[in-house]
Amino acid sequence: MRWILALSSLIVAAAAQAGDPRPAGKPGHPQIDANSDGIVTREEAKSFPRLTADFDAADANKDGQLDTAEMNAHREKMRVEMRAKAEQRWTEADKDGDGALTREETQASMPGLAERFEQFDSNGDGKIARDEMHNVRMKKRKQQAL
Repeated sequence: MRWILALSSLIVAAAAQAGDPRPAGKPGHPQIDANSDGIVTREEAKSFPRLTADFDAADANKDGQLDTAEMNAHREKMRVEMRAKAEQRWTEADKDGDGALTREETQASMPGLAERFEQFDSNGDGKIARDEMHNVRMKKRKQQAL
């Protein structure tokens, strides 16, 4: 199951506007709840296109704002969708069905990954396995936390 998180990193760029709030104080990461009152208004959501598009669906009690529970439910929905898309992309890219991606498979369907193939192929076997994807993602996450 851990590999799913690593796979989701493949589509993070496409889902960057997904509406997940970022912690306050991190440079370059806007915070959805601009005034930190624990409520996200439609106005605050305008800077996040995906959240704007999903606002009415996320607003379970239809009060025109999103509380913590509604935002958490929205984030979880986004995570589930991202994981499903990542799994689908992996399956489609893995033409021989062996559970790993060769350089040729990445070049054909994931050119961004192909450009960084060596970074992910940590054991040098010419394939990127799901655990290798996970390990690179976790390493990157640790570096970002510093």
